[in-house]
Amino acid sequence: MPIILNSFPLKVPDLFLAACQIPYDKQTLDGLRTKYRSTHAFRRQGESILVFSRDGQFPVSGSTQNVALKDNFGIFCFLVKDGLTRHLAGLGRRPLGFTPIELISAKPEDNLLVPILGDAYPFQVCAKYTIDTRYVQGQPSLIIDCTTRRVLKETCLFFLRAGFDLIGRYVVTEEQDGYRKLLGSVSALKGETLHVTRPDGQIEQIDAKDAYLEASRTNFDDYILHTHGAQKDAIVERIRQSVSSFNGGENKKVRIETLKKYIQSNTVTMIDGTRIEIEDAPDIQRQCEQMHKPVFVFNDNGEADWAEKGLTQYGPYTKRTFDRNDPSICVICGQHDKGRVEQFVRKLLKGISSSKYFSNGLEGKFALGTSRVEVFATTTDSVEAYKSAIETAIRKKADDGGRWDLALVQVRQSFKKLKVTENPYYLGKSLFFLHQVPVQDFTIELLDQSDYSLGYSLNNMALACYAKMGGVPWLLKCSPTLSHELVIGIGSANIGQERGAGNQRIMGITTVFSGDGSYIVSNTSKAVVPEAYCEALTAVLGETIEKIQKRMNWQKGDTIRLIFHAQVKKFNKEEIEAVRAVIDKYREYQVEYAFLKLSEDHGLHMFDSATAGAQKGRLAPLRGKTFKLSKHEMLVYLIGQRELRQNTDGHPRGVILAVHKDSTFKDIKYLSAQVCSFASHSWRSYFPNPMPVTISYSDLIARNLGWLNQLPGWNDSVMIGKIGQSQWFL
Repeated sequence: MPIILNSFPLKVPDLFLAACQIPYDKQTLDGLRTKYRSTHAFRRQGESILVFSRDGQFPVSGSTQNVALKDNFGIFCFLVKDGLTRHLAGLGRRPLGFTPIELISAKPEDNLLVPILGDAYPFQVCAKYTIDTRYVQGQPSLIIDCTTRRVLKETCLFFLRAGFDLIGRYVVTEEQDGYRKLLGSVSALKGETLHVTRPDGQIEQIDAKDAYLEASRTNFDDYILHTHGAQKDAIVERIRQSVSSFNGGENKKVRIETLKKYIQSNTVTMIDGTRIEIEDAPDIQRQCEQMHKPVFVFNDNGEADWAEKGLTQYGPYTKRTFDRNDPSICVICGQHDKGRVEQFVRKLLKGISSSKYFSNGLEGKFALGTSRVEVFATTTDSVEAYKSAIETAIRKKADDGGRWDLALVQVRQSFKKLKVTENPYYLGKSLFFLHQVPVQDFTIELLDQSDYSLGYSLNNMALACYAKMGGVPWLLKCSPTLSHELVIGIGSANIGQERGAGNQRIMGITTVFSGDGSYIVSNTSKAVVPEAYCEALTAVLGETIEKIQKRMNWQKGDTIRLIFHAQVKKFNKEEIEAVRAVIDKYREYQVEYAFLKLSEDHGLHMFDSATAGAQKGRLAPLRGKTFKLSKHEMLVYLIGQRELRQNTDGHPRGVILAVHKDSTFKDIKYLSAQVCSFASHSWRSYFPNPMPVTISYSDLIARNLGWLNQLPGWNDSVMIGKIGQSQWFL
């Protein structure tokens, strides 16, 4: 049955176009665009600016050349997008951006909030179209996507008069082209004047009528609470369902087709008057492939392609070697919730008899024996109260000459809004980690779930608990190759509750290596700021090679394959040179390497008519479906139609994998299969992950260590102990 992409081949005209070439300078380029935007198109090409015109006349003097469009796809794609932008602007629409071009629908019927909150509501959730170009199997193509965007039509003056508190909220100003630029957060009000603290710390005054609230999720939800009070949660859920349904495969495909047909049936031209022509999306079904399911290894080398089934049938991989049986567990909770928390902990340990997958609990599923549990209650929700309860728990165990095997800490959803230094969540982690005790947090709101839903939540929580205590639930089987493999994942997190100068980007690193027929996650917990990242990457690489070559008995002349996974715009020269410098130290081995970029934000979708009749996820491809975009690029679905939980879940996003040109190992099919397997290997949840563990674990390490480093007295050297050898960050 047909499979298509939202990618429409462009017909490249066989013509030459006159262009004037002048040296590049940012100020010159910006000035020319501002002054001559309506009559000319300007493109930066390396260290030059190319100027294109309607009539062959140019506003600057430079060298003139004739550009063959069939030999210059990059220039052709630029002129196509420039032509589309001009056409839309000529219709009175306000296209935003260029890579991609964004178009927000102004039609009342395209505002999803009208049936829920009426058309007078200041916030809107509108249909948003994006248009971009990319090469698909060497063919320049137009990529059209449709999703939604939160929009605010009223200025801050409206919200002031509505009695909505603006203090602490981010505001934006509107540029001439319609783009809204962040100004800062409101620190004070004087009449109808806002005092705004900019990201650089400077205070700026602006009239409320000249600024807009940022259309953020926080401002949106808070305003619904302001206008609808107790109905807020029900309304937010209705909006979520409406947005998810809108993003479903059927609706997405229909809307994309509508815009494609509009471009096909109307005269949309490039700047010289040449018509832009696009073809229908071809059927790629024969070129798509389906990845095999990964195989997991359990106790006594039992194998299964479904983790849940393998655990039930064979038990965890470390069933016979786990050293924390009959674990000592301490529970930290609020004194007013103690009874309910005790019931919850019992369900976690013993199971829920009516649950399909969690009838025998953490103790039964992972063969832990009988847990010894003690509860320590906090008097209030303050950091001081939590600190007192945690210190009491640690002291008591120390007096008994032992150590807790696991700490269960009850927190609240509202803690997320607190500063790190005032947040019991981070305090609990830091104090227990200091004493080498792994921590599993849970929110008090989780206790409100029905036993049916709670069974699924506790099933995932028990899996994470076992891994945090040093257990190995399962290993991922790898097909034997002639090479030893080491896969290094690079993740990141933005740390800081305020935007601007105080914000930090933290990089995290995870390593996975092959040995004994399985992939083994190595416990290298490393998080650093970007400036120190290259140094940390080479240090981790060197340390890991030293450790693994002994453990796996690498021999002189063996082939070692290093694979790097990252969600970056592109790998830079410094990273590649740093890796080469490490490789040079191991000349006794044959070393090859691949730099693999994983991208979620690409706007490309696959529509598979084989699932058109499905109850949920109509037109969504199955997990593991792949399509080769070029020699070095692959579109891979790590979440597919069967992983969607309900019919309002929208269309799953694929990931584009791209191998860097400087790689010495370039088998994109092999690398894609490996990423697909790694996406099923998380011990945080039984559900397949939208990212491989190399990335998701690295992101978690970066986020956790990044926040913990904001606490006074915290030191990453704590993680050198036994705690750092477990999956503490899950």
